[in-house]
Amino acid sequence: MSRLRKEQLVGLLMVSPALILLAVFFLYPLVNSFYMSFHKWPLFGKPKWVGLDNYIFMFQDERFWESLKFTFVYTLTVTPMLFVVAIGTALLCNAKAWGTTFFRSIYFLPVVMSFATASYVWLWLYSEMYGVIVYALEFFGFGGENKNLNVWKTGTSSMWAVNAMVTWKFSGIQMIILIAGLQAIRDDYYEASKLMGASRWQTIWNVTLPLLRPSIALALILSIAGSIQAYEQFVIMTRGGPSNSTKTLVMHTVDMGFDYFKLGPAASLGVIIMIILFVLTVIQLRLFRKNY
Repeated sequence: MSRLRKEQLVGLLMVSPALILLAVFFLYPLVNSFYMSFHKWPLFGKPKWVGLDNYIFMFQDERFWESLKFTFVYTLTVTPMLFVVAIGTALLCNAKAWGTTFFRSIYFLPVVMSFATASYVWLWLYSEMYGVIVYALEFFGFGGENKNLNVWKTGTSSMWAVNAMVTWKFSGIQMIILIAGLQAIRDDYYEASKLMGASRWQTIWNVTLPLLRPSIALALILSIAGSIQAYEQFVIMTRGGPSNSTKTLVMHTVDMGFDYFKLGPAASLGVIIMIILFVLTVIQLRLFRKNY
């Protein structure tokens, strides 16, 4: 056996545990979900081929369209919030000033916290009785004359309350991605911009942002993919309410599979979510490809 062949074999053995885990916990469920989506899949008994009936059922389900609409609204509102906060903190933390490393570390801490933990913490902060955030909002007059603010009263206020938590929780990882992109930009570009008399904002707009597009693309892909798959934060903080106005696609999938035991339609909804993610990712990559 040649030396190259031995190195290839050793490399394959080294990555084989990861490949096995990928096959067992990703590829097999993916293929099986696609297979289930074309069958009537009872809890007990033999599956029956139904073709596209499960997909037709989902497209005729009003709750599917409601959850799809809310998921897209949530994605379109939380993504700009995440990006604005992330790019702002990235520019601040990339500056060569005292305390930036400490601030960067502190700001990144929420990322290591699970969504469930973060949701319960913010649920307490939004409490009508002792929530710090609610108290601050009431102090500035957001509670009305009765000084009794309930952020979970409407679907819109509930969504924005969750958006604030997600921005606090997830903007740290986007900040790190953008900082890595900022540090990859050569100083020559900034020196040339300075010699040409560009202002600080002109430099950011004409130099920093164009050269930062690959990092922006990665941050946006992660943000949009995470938003489409939103589940824990809404289950814990809003429970889909009020009146199912904050129920996401993944929540609807779980309800179909585990509450109503309609495994075939649930599998078809999972495939639909996968297709949505794939299409959105391809669109983003095509938009940013010419800038790589």
